[in-house]
Amino acid sequence: MTFSCRLERRVFNLLSTIFMLSCPSFVRSFGAIHSGSRTFNRMTIISSTVQYSVSATNDNLDGQEAIEENKIDEPSYKKNRLGKNNKNRFRQHVNPLARKFQEPAQLGPGSSNYLLDAFSDATKPLHLDVGCGKGGFILEVAENDVSKEKNYLGLEIRPSVVEFALNRLNRYSHLAGSLYYVSCNANVDLERILGQYTGQVGANGNASQSIEGGVISLVSIQFPDPHFKKSHEKRRVVNSLFVDTLAKYMVDGSVIFLQSDVKPVLDYMREKFRESKYFTDDLESVNHYLDENPIGIKTEREISVLNRNLEVWRITLRRNSILYEN
Repeated sequence: MTFSCRLERRVFNLLSTIFMLSCPSFVRSFGAIHSGSRTFNRMTIISSTVQYSVSATNDNLDGQEAIEENKIDEPSYKKNRLGKNNKNRFRQHVNPLARKFQEPAQLGPGSSNYLLDAFSDATKPLHLDVGCGKGGFILEVAENDVSKEKNYLGLEIRPSVVEFALNRLNRYSHLAGSLYYVSCNANVDLERILGQYTGQVGANGNASQSIEGGVISLVSIQFPDPHFKKSHEKRRVVNSLFVDTLAKYMVDGSVIFLQSDVKPVLDYMREKFRESKYFTDDLESVNHYLDENPIGIKTEREISVLNRNLEVWRITLRRNSILYEN
């Protein structure tokens, strides 16, 4: 009888512990009352371990779960230090392999050829900024082009961020017809975008609907999502197909500018471009990097990194004269 009571008490204690650990509010309340007890310390350690395991599991979502995870791309209404909602905070990372990002994007609101909505003169050289975020960098570059010698196009995968960039662009009427933003997955839509701009591909892929195009003079890829995990490398924007598409539409002498505050990410992008016979690194050694930003205008991320006395890794490459072979 005594053994049976002890067993029942142990089972009851075990079930009670499991219940308490499953209720974070109880753990917090218990901690506020008994912050000095060893029991609470032990419960806190166990609870933290359980929560970390759940977080790690969620971070490794794949397949349909990853698709569901990335369905919502809305501003995050976090409160700032003044207690007011900051409506300009956006989700920082999305899975580009999610189903919704694998569909071809609508490049322009009025037609299937975004050039008709974007640029007043599509024969000018184009500066393409891949992963432009809220578009502040490419907007400042366009503003500094007083003579309007180029057109400027920012690509960003998050629709709500592009909506913000386009709304802000409405306040810069003097840039109308020379600067535009497109919400798309560059790994899905790059061929169509560059093909239309250069006049080689028309609306809906019909060459007969193409218009006289310009050249792609500069492509900048700055601080892309690093996707650190080996299993997530396939999510990175720069891959062999991406490099090959750029080689197909860029002309001899046009420039690729890469920079990142994560050295392995910059080295990875550099390797992909150096593997292509169509691009030549401006620096002979892979151990050498540029000390300064050659464009002369910094992104928000670059400013933040430099203000913390951290390093930024940069290189430039050029399209060489080797003719592209399909």
